Amino acid sequence: MPKSTRSKSSWRSHRSGRSSRVLPGAVETITRPNQTWPVILLLTIWRWRWELYVLAAIVYITIAHGEAITGYFQSNPLWLNALLIIVLCGWIVTDNPARRFVLNRIWCVITRHRLRACLIELRILNYSGNLPFILGCFSTKTGQVVWLWMRPGQSVEDLDNKAESLASACWASKATIARSKRNAAIVRIEIDRRDPLAKKTIDSPLLNDTSGMPEAAVADDAVMAFLTPDTTDSASESTTNERPAKTGSGETRARTSKTKTTAAVNDSQTVILGANGEDVSDYV
Repeated sequence: MPKSTRSKSSWRSHRSGRSSRVLPGAVETITRPNQTWPVILLLTIWRWRWELYVLAAIVYITIAHGEAITGYFQSNPLWLNALLIIVLCGWIVTDNPARRFVLNRIWCVITRHRLRACLIELRILNYSGNLPFILGCFSTKTGQVVWLWMRPGQSVEDLDNKAESLASACWASKATIARSKRNAAIVRIEIDRRDPLAKKTIDSPLLNDTSGMPEAAVADDAVMAFLTPDTTDSASESTTNERPAKTGSGETRARTSKTKTTAAVNDSQTVILGANGEDVSDYV
């Protein structure tokens, strides 16, 4: 019985589902950083610190106060327990400082994890295989802001044209990348999730007297008040100097034209008459 001519390496590659053909230019080598176990442990604790805080708080409350909480609910009637649960749920749903703090912390944790996953997928690594160090994530009025410490071999240029990818990874509407003016290793990434001015109407303080009036009333009262002449000056004359004209003998004389404007005030409306007696109220 003839033996198979395939080598063990080709058989193993076939079993693992990998093709032995390698296209030119398609090989990618990723170097993992050489870190000791204490460094890995510290980085893991730093990355998952908020989750560890919540887990430690739950364990502490369960061990130290679990029996007291259970006995309190068992001693109360059913309607009182239901009322306490409804009040607690209403307090969580309504807008209050505690709820805002919890939601902001949750979104900061989500943003930090999603940003780190995006940096891994975008290969924002140096030759040692290190990612930019996330200094912290803080809440803002429009979303979150993340501060990065770029490792040796990295700069803000590695994040050029990556704003849309970062916004998509963080489930946000927009991402803005900026470098610190004092230190090139510090990079600020603003994640915008909401527009605080989208559902608000900004009223100008200049329209306090006419903001609640209809347009017709505003046109009659506010606009015509400026066009109405003073009662003391019922008629005004204006003289306009024009370009001097030359006479036949070489002398020059100044041409002057007089325009007489007469304003007649009625009880209902204001009528402004021109020099020839024509009503020019609509043109003023």
